[in-house]
Amino acid sequence: MTPGGRWRTVGILLAAGSIYDLVFGVAILGFTRPAASILGLEIPADPVYLYLNGVFLVVLGAVYAAAARAPDRYPLIPPISAGGRILGFLLFAWAWAGGRPTTFFALGLADLAIAIATLVAWGRAVRLSD
Repeated sequence: MTPGGRWRTVGILLAAGSIYDLVFGVAILGFTRPAASILGLEIPADPVYLYLNGVFLVVLGAVYAAAARAPDRYPLIPPISAGGRILGFLLFAWAWAGGRPTTFFALGLADLAIAIATLVAWGRAVRLSD
């Protein structure tokens, strides 16, 4: 297996995470009301912080897309990404447990699934690279 081939799955998972974040970022910034309606979520009275999250997700998605092209050149992006997604899961689960819509828990589970898959693929790629 070529050195880059060991990282192929990591790149695919980073690309999937990139698409996930970019879609949410663009939905927040450009389609706030329809996205909130589909997800059954309320739009805050002052959406500035929501829009900042949209900007953050677009930037994060772009970083993941760049790393997805050559994950072996950026070996710390996958575990950082996974760590952030685990924190996202914890926040979403906390919000859901506090009475917020089930959508929060579903989004948290999606983050957790991407995190676990990324960590597993990254660990395998690192072990095979040694």
